[in-house]
Amino acid sequence: MTVLDWLILGGYLGGMIGLSIYLGKNQQNQEDYFVGGRRLPWWAIGISTMATQTSAISFISKPAFVALKPGGGLTWLQYEMAVPLAIIAVMIFLVPLFRKLELISVYEYLEHRFDASIRYLVSGVFLLSRAFAAGIVVYATAIVLSVCLGIPLWLTILIIGAVTVIYDVIGGMPAVVYSDVIQMVILLSGIVICIVYAAEHVGGFGVILNSLPPERLNVLDMAHGLGDGSETPFWGFLFGGFFLFVSYYGTD
Repeated sequence: MTVLDWLILGGYLGGMIGLSIYLGKNQQNQEDYFVGGRRLPWWAIGISTMATQTSAISFISKPAFVALKPGGGLTWLQYEMAVPLAIIAVMIFLVPLFRKLELISVYEYLEHRFDASIRYLVSGVFLLSRAFAAGIVVYATAIVLSVCLGIPLWLTILIIGAVTVIYDVIGGMPAVVYSDVIQMVILLSGIVICIVYAAEHVGGFGVILNSLPPERLNVLDMAHGLGDGSETPFWGFLFGGFFLFVSYYGTD
């Protein structure tokens, strides 16, 4: 890490906190804080949703299944094909209901539909499960950053957690959404730059593709998964992925 690297990193972290302070100073009530006063633009919400779907797991865990796992390949990503179907279902069945009732969270709907005890029970289970999931994501991110930055793992975890909590708490949902937009732009730019650089470094995309086992480039495995021995059945992934992503985008 050079001085310039540290300045860029520090500027980025400081910028995220500064953005949250700017967005948080004009918030007047809990609706402004939790749902941006219901005035957040559609494009920002869309990009934020895309960014939320991406984490350190996308760059550490999934590539391992595709490139390293015995019998792995692109077929392990078939469940992502369920994303459009799940989003359409959420748009048709859940979003209109949530907007009509002017809810802040799905747990309000559970209280409206059942009672407060159901709301508290389900929200408690959600917080517990997400705490473990978020811990895995932070840990995976910290492993990479601790190597890149040359600092202890515990300190990396502390920095990631502290900065994230600070800008979320200060700025509320608007800070989350607009920081996601910025991070998505940085992420996509970095991906493009890395792909182009890697291709030029080894002699082109053709060299990369020719060096890979052909079976890892197969996108579809049209098996059903019911006793056919397939680890990556398309129909099983599509069906399971649909309910997985409905839960992500509709209730998470």
